[in-house]
Amino acid sequence: MPRDTAADDPSASSTPAQITSSAAPDGAGQQPQTLVLMGVAGSGKSTLARHCADALGWTYLEGDDFHSATAKQMMASGQPLTAELRQHWVGLLCQALQQQQANGLSTVLSYSGLIQQQRAQIRAAAAAPLFVYLHGPADVLAARLRARTAHFMPESMLHSQLATMQVPVLEPDVLWLDLRLPLPEQLKRIFQALQLTADSANTKSAI
Repeated sequence: MPRDTAADDPSASSTPAQITSSAAPDGAGQQPQTLVLMGVAGSGKSTLARHCADALGWTYLEGDDFHSATAKQMMASGQPLTAELRQHWVGLLCQALQQQQANGLSTVLSYSGLIQQQRAQIRAAAAAPLFVYLHGPADVLAARLRARTAHFMPESMLHSQLATMQVPVLEPDVLWLDLRLPLPEQLKRIFQALQLTADSANTKSAI
């Protein structure tokens, strides 16, 4: 299982633009792929996902956009989603991923990915998926949530999400990424892992 360590945090002298121009995999002639950025609130998954989608030229799906108004109201008031609401949400994400795959389009998805069984559903619906699990200390996550504005998810939901998160310890297609790493290094590691996933998918399709 590919994992990172906070101890090998680089100096990150390169800019995100420099990293993306040199490290983003070349998708010419390849099968569609799916990059899934997952983590609890405050992990930076949406920001990182947008950078990845821009660099790769792939469709970006923001998981929050698929929540119902009822679900958003519940979370805004500090209530965790019911199992039914969460499953309905994941079902919509799977439908979108299946449509992308049917159209031959590569996709970047950001969503929390808290439940192992529902990650399996996403995995089955997506084209050649690579998951990226953004993890880090609870105090860093909380500080990020306190600092952001114009988002329905309050800081009070962090404890619930951390308690619900079923950590992907036995899922080999998950890249663990420390959320404290500089953006250029995060992008570099993702694109390296994505190229390996693409090579594997293309090899299988050629057999």
